[in-house]
Amino acid sequence: LTAVRREPAVRLQHGVSGLEPLAWSEDHRVSVSTARSIAVLEQLSDVHSGGQEMVIHRTAVPAPAAACHLKVGPKKEVAECREKFANSVDPTVSQTFMLDRVFNPEGKSLPPMRGFKYSSWSPLGCDANGRCLLAALTMDNRLTIHANLNRLQWVQLVDLTEIYGERLYEASYKLTKADTPRGELGDFSEFQRRHSMQTPVRMEWSGICTTQQVKHNNECWDVGSVLLAVVFENGNLAIWQFQLPFLGKESITSCNTIESGISSPSVLSCDGKVRQLIPIFTDVALKFEHQLIKVSEVFGSVRTHGIAVSPCGAYLAVITTEGMTNGLHPVNKNYQVQFVTLKTFEEAAAQLLESSVQNLFRQVDLTDLVRWKILKDKHIPQFLQEALDKKIESCGSTYFWRFKLFLLRILYQSMQKAPSEVMWRPSHEDTKILISDSPGMGSTEDDQEEGTSKQASKQSACDAGKGMDIDDTADDSLPPSSDIGGREPMEEKLLEIQAQIEAVEMHLTREHMKRVLGEVYLHTWITENTSIPTRGVCDFLMSDDGYDDRTARVLIGHILKKMNKQTFPEHCSLCKEILPFTDRKQAVCSNGHIWLRCFLTYQSCQSLVYRRCLLHDSIARHPTPEDPEWIKRLLQGPCTFCDSPVF
Repeated sequence: LTAVRREPAVRLQHGVSGLEPLAWSEDHRVSVSTARSIAVLEQLSDVHSGGQEMVIHRTAVPAPAAACHLKVGPKKEVAECREKFANSVDPTVSQTFMLDRVFNPEGKSLPPMRGFKYSSWSPLGCDANGRCLLAALTMDNRLTIHANLNRLQWVQLVDLTEIYGERLYEASYKLTKADTPRGELGDFSEFQRRHSMQTPVRMEWSGICTTQQVKHNNECWDVGSVLLAVVFENGNLAIWQFQLPFLGKESITSCNTIESGISSPSVLSCDGKVRQLIPIFTDVALKFEHQLIKVSEVFGSVRTHGIAVSPCGAYLAVITTEGMTNGLHPVNKNYQVQFVTLKTFEEAAAQLLESSVQNLFRQVDLTDLVRWKILKDKHIPQFLQEALDKKIESCGSTYFWRFKLFLLRILYQSMQKAPSEVMWRPSHEDTKILISDSPGMGSTEDDQEEGTSKQASKQSACDAGKGMDIDDTADDSLPPSSDIGGREPMEEKLLEIQAQIEAVEMHLTREHMKRVLGEVYLHTWITENTSIPTRGVCDFLMSDDGYDDRTARVLIGHILKKMNKQTFPEHCSLCKEILPFTDRKQAVCSNGHIWLRCFLTYQSCQSLVYRRCLLHDSIARHPTPEDPEWIKRLLQGPCTFCDSPVF
């Protein structure tokens, strides 16, 4: 396996903590457990950027400021027992109590237990935005669940350690009613047992389970749930069941504890070599191909502290620090998260073409490899173009159209001229203005000529310092006639690609419009006024004479028959004028008021608050309590152009 290093390497602000500090989510976010926070690195396959580096969005989950004390009994009784054990004349009791960080998370004379020791990502579709939840376990044994609802800030939804401690306290620290009491809290063994039975070691999520429930009106609706298994220090397993989307404590459905019979579970690890096992299915058996990755050959002399593989197996994330030099350890450690490719471009493209997921966002690691290749070579390989065209002709799935749009956008970015200067960087040149007629200051013609000549000489010196002359400046502003012939083909190529992009976007828009009209037809009665501009969408679909889709024409005919010549137009909320449907992206009334259109329902977003997709392709409105269920389902969909979730 030829592993290739990808830039950038992300430097961490604090040292890593825990045996398995790295975890990679299904929605392409890498969590890194450190001594002060969980650093979250989100991989984006940005179609609007022409840089070849990986695009990474960075956020963090801070560690709690207060130490976590497990609930083992009433506060007064616990304080008395702690005092008793700390001052015990038996050294096996007093020393064990004082040195155990579960009993003493604040440390006192010992260093504080700050940071995280493990993190685990839920499946895709568990939070309010349809993304992954993050379960985090701190060094002082606090298990919490977090959600990233607005992309910039993480919110703690629930503290499971606190809830589980309350449950054990109410059950007198018995797993079943048939259990006999083990002893009083003043007994040191019982004190240890109560801590051990609620000290988490690690946790893992299950897949999403969907069941159907019947409402009072006999209507069926889907209810999703997910399980979180937590293993404790004494070997017990707590199985939490959450209803989706998970919003907080009110979303907890149940919690059951199972005795596994395994005491003191542990994890073996971070030897500097990584072995990848690839399953190969044969006619008689299943075998594995072993591929060895020597990290030192990719990064040089480094020490590894953790690894994680991306969801589709395209990348390996590695936490590294400096290795030994001449047999000596480094004085300072700089923790970095570095990325290595595990697939070639050809393998990534083939996997995208044959994918059963058919969602670009869920395969960001694969699309990023394709993006990197196109940006480097500045063209789409012929085999990929031909294979994609065959898929579109034979299948017609909108997934392949979105894949084609992705490729065209990256190709367009690869041909853009990179800016010669960073636009935000301020200029350090001082420009002096000749003041000739200021009050109180005399000025003669000679002075003016002298000032003008000085200014001109300074400008000439400045130009010479830049390595350019007046002719060079003229070349940048107005190309000579001999250079026009070289630039015209590139401009024509860009215009051609832009036309292809617009054609693919229009095809995807029409396909989604047909879906919206299908929902309108199935869920509305005759002459019912919905908030969706149905007549406008119908007219927009049929406005192009070159668009001949029999399915769309039949569907529109049935809808117009239902509408019974009613139009139900939208009205501007500012002036009450009619908002015509002439553009899929915005609505403009006769008075010039402009409202952006929701790309999921094509309604005008007549408010100051709306949502955008992850790559800022489109905008969508927020659902309202008045919306029927079928409109709310439409508003939960991903972007019709890039499959990204909407925030």
